[in-house]
Amino acid sequence: MKFYSVVQAVILSACAATPVLASEARWRDCRTCHAVTAPDGTERARGGRSGPNLWGIANRPLAGDSEYRFYSDDLKLAGQRGLRWSEANFMAYLAEPTQFLRAATGNPQAESGMHVQLRSGGRELFQYLQSLSQ
Repeated sequence: MKFYSVVQAVILSACAATPVLASEARWRDCRTCHAVTAPDGTERARGGRSGPNLWGIANRPLAGDSEYRFYSDDLKLAGQRGLRWSEANFMAYLAEPTQFLRAATGNPQAESGMHVQLRSGGRELFQYLQSLSQ
């Protein structure tokens, strides 16, 4: 019985840590272009500056980083139409950025400035970014 409890504790511990570790691994792909920087300037996750800051992305309007000037017109239009970065939108955008924007804007020629796709792990990455923004 004692052995079972120890094994169970180890398994539960490993499972609890897995999403964070997976998210940090996914972040390595993102940090080439993005950082997570709090409003007070504290860098929560180091990264590049060629993409928008991902601080507070959860429920933020698309193209909602007021300090980032290089959003595509299509992403701005989607944000103006009220679309927000929900977990579902975030995952759909990461899986197929251009297809997501074409559906969101109704423009079959819409293009995304993001040329990286993440077909799996989007949920964990979204939750990781949420945790960094608290």
